[in-house]
Amino acid sequence: MGSQGNVSVASILRMSYKLTKTVPLQDLSIVIVAKALGVTPALIHYYIGGRDWLTSGTMNLFYTDLLKRLPAFTGDWKRDLRAIAHTIYERLTIYGGVASYMVSHSRFRTFQLTSFGQRDTGVEVLEKVATCVLQAGCSPERTGIYAYLVMEWLISSAHSTVRHLFPVDHREFLEEKLAKLDPLKFPTLILTNRAPFSLGGETAFNEGMRLFMLGLQNEARSNRSVTPIKRRQRRSSAARAARNAAAV
Repeated sequence: MGSQGNVSVASILRMSYKLTKTVPLQDLSIVIVAKALGVTPALIHYYIGGRDWLTSGTMNLFYTDLLKRLPAFTGDWKRDLRAIAHTIYERLTIYGGVASYMVSHSRFRTFQLTSFGQRDTGVEVLEKVATCVLQAGCSPERTGIYAYLVMEWLISSAHSTVRHLFPVDHREFLEEKLAKLDPLKFPTLILTNRAPFSLGGETAFNEGMRLFMLGLQNEARSNRSVTPIKRRQRRSSAARAARNAAAV
């Protein structure tokens, strides 16, 4: 791998992807990847073409890896959405550099630079998420909104887990501050006491999923109450809603 003769587009992207376990993708330069491979930056430029292609190629490799791991649909939208969401969350926590990039950048969050018939697997992942939401019985418009919000929540939760931003990671400090609060001035915080301090990544994921499920069930009930004519009108806008969801 260290010799120039063994370098290829695939080996460069595999190394870049591996590095995102510890390095934020937005900070992952051609120089860093070249050093990890033991080659010159010029050789990376020759094979990849530039920083954008390196970033997009790494994102596409992440999505390709993720797509292989996503469970098949079972027909039970609750089970499917939870399983798919947890897989996405888990992979983002492993490749924290990807989560970090997605929190702060939008260009390659979904659509990627492709050439020579390459698949854009980011949009395929989003299609699966949107399909789960649609199966819950939501309208096309609400499906687009919920698919976007689910992905935003998963990205944010994974990033918070990797960066140790949840309360459980700072419990001692928070408990010390809570103990000093005036109960007359902050009665609600005193009432809820220390419950939020146990909130970590997995707990946040489970509680977040519970809220999303409740919201989707409510949306499904509302959609079923719509008249057939209005429902047909809503379905006619499915293509527009899908485009909006894909613009994440």
